[in-house]
Amino acid sequence: MGRKRTAEEKRRYAEDNGFNDDDTDVDDNPIPRDVLDYTKERYDVQIELWLEGPLKKKLGLSMATRPRTYLTLENYMYIERQLWQSDGHEYVHDGYRVLISAKLKCHVFTSARIGEISEGSTRRGTGKGLRYKDTEMLVAWKDGEPELRYSLKREFAKGMHDKEQQRPTHILYEHVPDQPLIVNPILFMLAIFLAAGAFKKYDTIEQVLAVKPPTDQKYWVLEWADHVHALDLPVFPEMSPDGLTQKIQSASAFCTQVRKLSLRAGMEQPVTVHGIRRESLIQATSNGYSKDELMKFAAHTNQMTMTRDYLSSITVVDGLGGFLKLPLRSDQAEDFRSMTVKRNPELFLSLPAKTQDELRQREDHVAITTKLEDLSFETNAETRTAIRNQLLKQRRMLEKEELNRVRSTQDRAHPAEREGKGKYHVDQDRSWFDRLRHMMPERERLSHALFSISPLRSPEGVSAIKDLLSLLKSNCRVAYQPSLRPRQGKCPVPHCGVDLEQ
Repeated sequence: MGRKRTAEEKRRYAEDNGFNDDDTDVDDNPIPRDVLDYTKERYDVQIELWLEGPLKKKLGLSMATRPRTYLTLENYMYIERQLWQSDGHEYVHDGYRVLISAKLKCHVFTSARIGEISEGSTRRGTGKGLRYKDTEMLVAWKDGEPELRYSLKREFAKGMHDKEQQRPTHILYEHVPDQPLIVNPILFMLAIFLAAGAFKKYDTIEQVLAVKPPTDQKYWVLEWADHVHALDLPVFPEMSPDGLTQKIQSASAFCTQVRKLSLRAGMEQPVTVHGIRRESLIQATSNGYSKDELMKFAAHTNQMTMTRDYLSSITVVDGLGGFLKLPLRSDQAEDFRSMTVKRNPELFLSLPAKTQDELRQREDHVAITTKLEDLSFETNAETRTAIRNQLLKQRRMLEKEELNRVRSTQDRAHPAEREGKGKYHVDQDRSWFDRLRHMMPERERLSHALFSISPLRSPEGVSAIKDLLSLLKSNCRVAYQPSLRPRQGKCPVPHCGVDLEQ
């Protein structure tokens, strides 16, 4: 062991290695260190509270909240009737009507959140949502008759990423007695499964409906095809002009479809998917289920969540009947929840001509139009495009604000009053289907069959499934005119013969 160094030797050794004992450049300012993960979580919460509180007041940010809407049974039927009996909207593919109607039923009957069926915005690009591997289909007996049943597991239930056994699984079934076909979820799901070739051993609706449980078993599972599992296909994919794709539909795309559809149905306050879930949970609470069962149905982990965030302020307690000792009622509140969407059958879908002309003469609108015209002198193409897009966005915002203003002041006329006057406002989008329905045989038949009270296995039900399947599988851009469909990939006009695929 060597000799212990003295203090002088240590000082000399440090100087030889570059140590500077001059402390004139040293100050007493603290050096911040990285925030620990545990502290950072609380720090982020405090920042959020500051943003929502003092900062919002200091900057004068809006304190307004979106009004709550509820998709009651009445409002739901308005949307379905608009989609199948009156809608003139042109989707990328008309099979979207089948997907929208089926997905609506999944939300209405299961209370699922938007990100549990579609690809949520927080999981953008992951492809996570309802997939065939999370679902099962079987045929069982119901009152001596075969019944198709479909289970779907909410694999991405909120707050349950590490609680697999707590994620709820919901059952949809075939027998809905004395109800129109439009509310039967299995009708639409069968069309989607057949269009995707999802069944392993069945290719037609007749083959599926012919399956019955064996004599020694109460049920029989309809297995999914191998490619469904191999490709991890979504139940509700996007659609292209050629038909179904293998990419799951995003939550924002479906929300936009529902919002625009509810507007076309005359709802001034558009329905949201959260409004669908809210009404579904309200209905569930009135059916005598225990709190534990309701929490499982809602995929909640806190008992207070239902009361605090979902139950309507419109109470269903019958105070009048209770005080007067009358039979208690529970139907008095639903109409008031239906009223939250402010439905007007004649709701403007676009600006009236007079209002549009007045808007075009306003100074702010004229200024934007003038700037757009002056862009022709801009030589830089990239700059011109950027400025043009910005100006067009500003003009669309003006038009949207004016349309919302006109809608809010629009009168609601009783049907009897309209009949007495002999004329009323009819938007061209609402009259489009009636004028062209003779060119759309599938939609023409579905507009009647879906609203008839028939069992799924009746001739009307089987015919409806085939028409839904036809809408999904059609890959022709001229969907409803057989005489204009390509023949062997060529234009059917004899003297033309152009390759339509190009």
